[in-house]
Amino acid sequence: MPDISLRMGTAVTSSDLARVRDALPRLDRGDHLTITMEAADAHQADLLLELLDDHGLDYQSRGDSDGRTYHIIARRQE
Repeated sequence: MPDISLRMGTAVTSSDLARVRDALPRLDRGDHLTITMEAADAHQADLLLELLDDHGLDYQSRGDSDGRTYHIIARRQE
């Protein structure tokens, strides 16, 4: 299965959380789920991180060098 990328809108909505939740069963070991959002909206990432925690995923978050985008890269725990 290829890696999965999702882009969030300006606000993390229940629809966005559902898209992430729907993608999780397709994520095999070694695959990555990348969630991208505007850096200015990174304060909303808590809901996404909680969802990833609840499903037992490891993740790392980082901003791009341009200061405009914020990424959460998640994978299944080995």
